Amino acid sequence: MKKYFLGIVLLLMTGVIVGCSNGSNSSDNNSAANSELVEKTKVSVNEAIKVYQKNFPKADIVSIELEKHLGKPVYTIEGADKTTEYQLNINAINKKIKQKSEEPLDEEDRSEAKTEKLNLKKIISLKKAAQIAQKAAKGGKATEFKLEQDLGVTFWEVKVVNGSSETEVQIHAQKGKVLKTEKD
Repeated sequence: MKKYFLGIVLLLMTGVIVGCSNGSNSSDNNSAANSELVEKTKVSVNEAIKVYQKNFPKADIVSIELEKHLGKPVYTIEGADKTTEYQLNINAINKKIKQKSEEPLDEEDRSEAKTEKLNLKKIISLKKAAQIAQKAAKGGKATEFKLEQDLGVTFWEVKVVNGSSETEVQIHAQKGKVLKTEKD
């Protein structure tokens, strides 16, 4: 009975050790997969905006994000009109809609939606934003993109990963000028 119990304990401990070592390797695989985000993205930001506007023609866009979800690049576009907040998740390879949602705005959100509208005229491409961010971060790979607006300026916020270090770079969306760099 003791040998049987000891065998089970050893088997469980071996499983825990193997599980822990696989966990550390998966983070390396994720960063390698994320480095291909721009290369895997086949749908431009402007094409994703058109898909959003077709679904929500009266809504102003307040943010656009590009990240990997389940290994595939996905745009998450959020917007609002006078009464409702909208969100659309778009597959960035084939333009298919993954998720679509609407939610009524409360009073505070209504006033914020008016001030956060993005200026979408002549924005720089993802590829250009990635190049600028990687240069500002002194190397690494762009792994996440977010288009936002603050104080009347629409900007790309790009996360650049270089080994274990991360840098967030804010880039003027029309001029391509670095506004801010922050290392984590």
